[in-house]
Amino acid sequence: MAVDLSKPMSLHQQGRFAEAIALYDTALKQDPKNPDVLYLTGLCRLQMGDMERGAQHMRALIKLQPRHAAAQHALGKALLEIGKTTIGQRHLEQALAINPASQDSRIELAELALAAGDAEQAKKLYRDGLALDPSQAPLWNNLGTVCRLLGQLEEAEQAWVKTISLAPGIVEAYCNIATLKVRVGRFSDGVSYLQTGLDKMPDDPDLNFYLGELLFFAGKFDASAEALKKAASFRKDFHNAEIRLAQASQYLCDWDSLEALMPTIRGEIDNAVAGRPCLVSPFFALTLPTTGAEQKAVAHAEAIKHTAIIAPQRQGLNFSYSQIDKERLHIGYLSADWRDHPMAHQTCCLFEHHDRSRFEVTALSYGLDDDSEYLHRIRDGAEHFVDLQALDDRSAAHKINELGVDILLDGQGFMGNSRPGIVLMQPAPIQVSFLNYLGSMATPALDYMLVDSVMVPPECRSDYTEALINVSYCYQVNDDKAPRRDPPTRAEEGLPADAMVYCALHGGQKITRDIFAAWMRVLKQVPESVLWLAGGAPLQARFRAAAQSAGIDETRLVFARRVPEKADHVARLALADLYLDTPLYGACSSAVDCLWVGLPILTNPGKMFSARGSATLLSTLGVTELIVDSDDAYEQTAIALGHDPAARQKLRDKVVDGRSKLFNTARWVRDMERAYEMIWARHLNGQPPADISV
Repeated sequence: MAVDLSKPMSLHQQGRFAEAIALYDTALKQDPKNPDVLYLTGLCRLQMGDMERGAQHMRALIKLQPRHAAAQHALGKALLEIGKTTIGQRHLEQALAINPASQDSRIELAELALAAGDAEQAKKLYRDGLALDPSQAPLWNNLGTVCRLLGQLEEAEQAWVKTISLAPGIVEAYCNIATLKVRVGRFSDGVSYLQTGLDKMPDDPDLNFYLGELLFFAGKFDASAEALKKAASFRKDFHNAEIRLAQASQYLCDWDSLEALMPTIRGEIDNAVAGRPCLVSPFFALTLPTTGAEQKAVAHAEAIKHTAIIAPQRQGLNFSYSQIDKERLHIGYLSADWRDHPMAHQTCCLFEHHDRSRFEVTALSYGLDDDSEYLHRIRDGAEHFVDLQALDDRSAAHKINELGVDILLDGQGFMGNSRPGIVLMQPAPIQVSFLNYLGSMATPALDYMLVDSVMVPPECRSDYTEALINVSYCYQVNDDKAPRRDPPTRAEEGLPADAMVYCALHGGQKITRDIFAAWMRVLKQVPESVLWLAGGAPLQARFRAAAQSAGIDETRLVFARRVPEKADHVARLALADLYLDTPLYGACSSAVDCLWVGLPILTNPGKMFSARGSATLLSTLGVTELIVDSDDAYEQTAIALGHDPAARQKLRDKVVDGRSKLFNTARWVRDMERAYEMIWARHLNGQPPADISV
C-alpha cells in the first residue's frame, strides 16, 4: 500500500518539523526503502539541525539510488556542516555530475573553491554553468563577485550588467557596479546605477545604503545622510548604515545625531577590541574619542578583513626578494594621492632631492591623473613613475615586485581611497607606513612606521605594531619650494580690518561640540574678534545656530570663500592672527600651510598620533609656548593672545625666524636615506625590524 505523505509534507512546509518528523518516522517504518520517505525524512532532520541522523537517511537513499542528485547534494552539505569537508565536497561533485544544471551544487562547490583560495576554479564552475544555461542570473552575479576578487574588473562589471538584465530585482548587482565605479573615480555613473535600482525598489535598504556611501565619498554629506537615514529606517539594526550615518553627521557637525549613534559605534569598537569584526573604519576611529589600544584594534580588524578579501588573489604568489648588498637601493613611494591633494602638496618636493648614486626612486600611483602641477613635479622628480591604476591588487603587487623595489613606502594606509590589498600581499621585502594615515596599520605586512618623538610619546609605544623610524626633529616632509604669494586684503576675504581674527579652517569631521563651545567662550571674552571658518551651507547653518545658542552674534563667524588654487588659499592665511587647532584629529597639512606664511598655531594635543601634528611642527620651530596641556590653558592662552597684539607679533616673528628648521627638504631626505640604509642592513643581516632613530 502506498504511503500517504501529504500530511507530514504539509507540516514540513509550514516549518513544523517536530510534528512532521513523527509522521515521517511512522511512514519510514511502513516502507523503509521508499526513496521519497527516505529523502523527506532525511531533509527534515537536516533542517532540524540533526546532521548525523539526517545524513544516515541520505546515505541509505544513495545506497538504493546512487544517482539521486538531491540526496547527494543534501548529504554533501550536511557533511560540510559537521566539518567533513573532503567527503562533503565529493558528494557535491557527484550531485553536479548527475545534474549539471543544479545551481545549488555548483554554487556550493564554487564557495568551497573560494574558501580554498582557488578563485580560478570558482570562476570555471560559474562559466561552465552559464555555458549550459546562460539565463541563470544568480550564476552571473556570483561570477561578477569572483571576477572582482581576481581583479578582473571589466569582466565583473559585464557579469553584473547581465545579472540586472536577467533579474532586475537582484539588488547586489546594482551595489556591486556602483562600488566598482567609485573605485575608478566615476561617482556619477555609480549614482546612476543605484538610482536605476531605486526607481524599481525605492524602499530597499541596501540600495539606499550604497547611495549614501557614494554620496559620502563624493563629499555630499547632507544628501548622504538623507539616504543613510532611509536605509537605517528600512532595516532594523542596520549597523553599516548607522556607522556611515554617524560619520556623515560628524562631517556636518550634526552633533546630536552623532551622539545618538555613539552606542552603536562603541559596540563596534568593543567588537574590535575583543578580536571580532568591526564596522567602524580605522580612519573614523582616529577622529573619535578613542584610545590608542582601541585604534590599533580597529586597524587590526580592518587588516584581517582585507587579508581575507585578497586571499583568492594571493593564491600562487611566491615573491622573491633581494638579499644582496646593492650599489643603489630601490625605494618605491606608493599612493593614490599623487595629485592636487595634501599628500602630494607635502611630498612632491622629496623626489628631486634623493641621491641617485645611492638610490633608485620610483613613484607608484593607483590614483587618478589630474594633470596638476603636483603630479607633474612628482613625475619630473622621480626616476620612474609607474601608473598602477588599471591593475588589480595582485597585478599591482606583482609589478612592484617585478620592478625590484627594496623598500616600499605606503602613503595611503586605511584612508578612504586606499587599496591595502597591494601592501598586504607584501611585494617588497621591507614595507613602511608613511605620512598619510595617522595611526598603526596593525598588520605584520608593515614592518616600519615613520614617526618622531613628539608624535609617539614613550608611554604610547605599545599602540603601534610596526617598528618605528624615529626622525630626530619632524616626521613630516615639507616643501621648501612651495610658492609664497602676497596675501589679499582682509576686505577681499570678508574679514574686519581691525578685528582679532581667530582662524579654524578645518573640515567638519575635526570640530567637536566641545571645541566649538570653547571657541565661543573665547569670542565672548575677546569682544573685538571673529572666528574664520570653512564649510558649505549645511555646516554654516549649524555653526550659526550653535553660536546664537552660546550668546554670540552669528555675524562674528566669517566663512571662507572657495579659492581654486592652493597657493592663493595659503597666502590668505597670513590675514589671520591665530590658528586654533582641534583636539582629536588635529591640523597636519593645514598646519604646515599656516606656518609657511608665519601664522602661529595654538594646540592642545592629546596622546594620539592624529592629534599631535601641530605639536611636532611647533616643537621643530621652537615655538613650544603654543603647545598647552589642558582645555583651560587652551582657552586662556587664546583669550590672552586675543588681547595682546605685541605678543602675537612676537610669536609670528618667532615662527618666521624658525621656518628654515621645518622647511628643509634636503635635510629630511638625507635623514630618510640614512634610515633606509639602516633598515636594509638589518634585512641583509637577517635581523627582524626594530626601532631606529635618525
